Amino acid sequence: MKLWLVVLILILSFQPRAQAQSPSPGFDIVFDIDWTTFYSIKNPDEHKGDPQLRTVEGNTYRQTDFLPEIIEALMHRHPDVRISFFSGGTKSRNETLLSQVYLSDGRSLLQVAHRVFSKDHLQVVSQDETLSFPSRFKKNLSLVMPEALPARTILIDDQTDFAVKPHKAVSSLGLFDYFKSFDPSLAGKPYAPASFEAWNMERNKALLWLAMLDTALENARVHGDLATEAQIQWNQHPQNRFTLEKGRTLIAHPKAPACGRVF
Repeated sequence: MKLWLVVLILILSFQPRAQAQSPSPGFDIVFDIDWTTFYSIKNPDEHKGDPQLRTVEGNTYRQTDFLPEIIEALMHRHPDVRISFFSGGTKSRNETLLSQVYLSDGRSLLQVAHRVFSKDHLQVVSQDETLSFPSRFKKNLSLVMPEALPARTILIDDQTDFAVKPHKAVSSLGLFDYFKSFDPSLAGKPYAPASFEAWNMERNKALLWLAMLDTALENARVHGDLATEAQIQWNQHPQNRFTLEKGRTLIAHPKAPACGRVF
């Protein structure tokens, strides 16, 4: 009997230590593709020679400026962050696009992505074709990423209505079509910037993501709630040159990884 009690005590004494050594969950950032990380180019002949153009399945796209740089900076500064992509495009289109954008070490976005979700992963919530696309289909992360904790996950999308609670989303800040330079004659037309400042912010929106995500991640390490911290950053730090400059600095001087990369 005494031997049995000794064994039981030893087993119980080791349980707290095992729990303490369990690795903490990482963070998940899920990027949209269309109007967020890539633009659809309507007149590709006007952009000949642009090295960031990609033609996939008969359509031409352009990656958002600084896209590979901000992904790489996030990976270096926050090795426990998992980067995923979710778009209503086809699987072949999405994966081909991501496979054609490279980091400085030669890996593509497809190779470093934790998960890539496509049209088949959308949740259908309505068959009413008079409704907007985000009202008929949802990016339900609870269904496709059950391992992702809502408080430690954020969706970045030009249509935040795609998100399904308890998961949260913030705007990709994309408002306009891609223009290689500001054209005052187009000001006021649909999907065209009304000012040079608006055009400049659109071209550099990925720097804004990086600056605000970096702060949100640092704050989230205190209490684990990335989703709320990201929404706070997006609400408190609108598009401005100070946020842009922070993004530029983070790209130029990313700190060394603190632990092994999770990809």
